[in-house]
Amino acid sequence: MTSENTKTVPIDLADQWGWTTLSVEQSRQIDQTAIDEFGVAGITLMENAGTACANRLLEMTSDSDAAMILCGSGNNGGDGFVIARHFHQTGKPVRVLLLASPQKLRGDARLSYDRAVETGVAIESILDASQIAEIIRSSDGLIVDCLLGTGANGDPREPYASAIRSSNQCAATRIAIDIPSGLQGDTGVAGDPTFRADLTLTFVTAKTGMRNPDAMAYLGAIEIVDIGLPEPITAPLRSFNTKKD
Repeated sequence: MTSENTKTVPIDLADQWGWTTLSVEQSRQIDQTAIDEFGVAGITLMENAGTACANRLLEMTSDSDAAMILCGSGNNGGDGFVIARHFHQTGKPVRVLLLASPQKLRGDARLSYDRAVETGVAIESILDASQIAEIIRSSDGLIVDCLLGTGANGDPREPYASAIRSSNQCAATRIAIDIPSGLQGDTGVAGDPTFRADLTLTFVTAKTGMRNPDAMAYLGAIEIVDIGLPEPITAPLRSFNTKKD
């Protein structure tokens, strides 16, 4: 079991307590309900998610361990910028690669990027696949996958594909945020390539694709992350056969 401030629960314990599993669309609808019906800002959910993930990752690292955070242009990348900000503020070495132009960032992802930059996080926007691969191959600390998230389908394209392949080949500990890039959230079918995580930190509930036995080679250990949704939303998700030892 992880410590209280991380707000994560291992999936085997969540299963023991009877927590539910949702599809990608159901997960998206839950977030939208929090925004539309409870007035929770999307950026607040992103901040909560990234902060909880950062706390968990900071537990896993020594003072000298470096983290490399790979960010895409969507909200998964936005989570990565939050994580990077917390690493930077605690003095931990962190390198952030944005595999897109900053001009492509929109909404909460853009706001998260701006906050990170304002805090002093150096974010490198690199689009050349060979350059990205060379940088990643030198990593031996943590590699954090914030590239595609649950909304992606099909095989990852360049430069994401090269980043994923290089990550899988290096000696670093690999962490996926929400779901490994390349893994389909509803079916658990792996694209070519798919990030091979040692640990997946997924938000709110397990996703249906994580129940596919073939997905386990890519997920590693799974922990469920609390992102601060209102209790009326989370209670029904966690009331099935709930028990305490």
